[in-house]
Amino acid sequence: MRIAIEALGIHYVGGGRTATLNLLEPLFELDTENEYLVLLTQPEPSLQTPAGNVRQWIAPLRNRVLLRLWAQLVLPPALRGYDLTHFVKMMGVFGVPTRTVVTMYDVTTLVHPEIFPWLDVWYWRTLQKRTLVTADMVIAISQNTAREVARFYPVRPERLTVIYPGLGPQFRPASAADIADFRRRYSLPVDYIAFVGHLERKKNLSMLVEAFAQIRNQLCPGTKLVLAGEEYPRMRDPSLYAAIDALNLRDDVIFTGRLSDSDVPVLFSGAQAAVFPSLHEGFGLSPLEALACGAPLITSAAGAVSEAVGDAAEVVVAPDTASFGAALLRVAGDEGRRRDLRRRGLEQAARFTREQTARQTLALYREVVNGR
Repeated sequence: MRIAIEALGIHYVGGGRTATLNLLEPLFELDTENEYLVLLTQPEPSLQTPAGNVRQWIAPLRNRVLLRLWAQLVLPPALRGYDLTHFVKMMGVFGVPTRTVVTMYDVTTLVHPEIFPWLDVWYWRTLQKRTLVTADMVIAISQNTAREVARFYPVRPERLTVIYPGLGPQFRPASAADIADFRRRYSLPVDYIAFVGHLERKKNLSMLVEAFAQIRNQLCPGTKLVLAGEEYPRMRDPSLYAAIDALNLRDDVIFTGRLSDSDVPVLFSGAQAAVFPSLHEGFGLSPLEALACGAPLITSAAGAVSEAVGDAAEVVVAPDTASFGAALLRVAGDEGRRRDLRRRGLEQAARFTREQTARQTLALYREVVNGR
């Protein structure tokens, strides 16, 4: 088979990049026979293979609007002779002369249109509908996302399947020495509560700050709230900083900025607890990564997050300041509960391997090309 994989835009750090690399790296290790063309916005050294069956095509643009226009103009003629195109970042290209597969991470833009720019909502209501209706197969990354795709788009059930994302091998408990070094580099106390993700409205971080303020006097003295990640410019959350100022938490909330891939597991491993108060997620890769590092987790149900973490976390079904704060206190104040959550979390995370994701995806390619 000759397979094109459209992965434009994965240079942006976040769940989309992580999930894509966690698919493609093991896929190319597994499949050394088929020919792959990967469309990217920057070279990805980890996708180079000894077999030489993978070629990277780097787009000349990065602006997201111009990039989509470039793809629409260039890809249909360029992909003649290919058997399959997999759009791994949800957005497709019309008129591609191959069978097509589209991976859907979430439908958050339609579930919560009030927090997104109007142009994004328009795109998802119109152009994305055509992308999915014309696809030969749509991959949803969770059962919840599959239900929401079916709710908002007329995708036939036989053209919709679920393949869960897998975890990267770096997500495992860190050593005590690595945790001590990390705390020293970032001036962190022994007791801290960790969030990892984009700092944006969808993540509901102002509620988290308010919950932390409500219970901080009942935590170990000196406990800090650590927010690790970059601001998402189009979804900036001014209420987060307003809440920190209003509650006099400037000395108690630590912003680390974006962490390296090697530092994130250490942050989780050393945390008294990890927190994830998001409004909605298509799967919940960051919460699962926390579990894989042995962090006791408090999370909102957030779409598919409860599906991803199972009974291995303290799940707050309808998160507000009081309920999330109470859940945080139950975990942070009870070593027995934390020990139980660590055990459950490691077992739950072990179910989601990226090798399994790669095998299922390759099998789907064969089915689609052979006219399933």
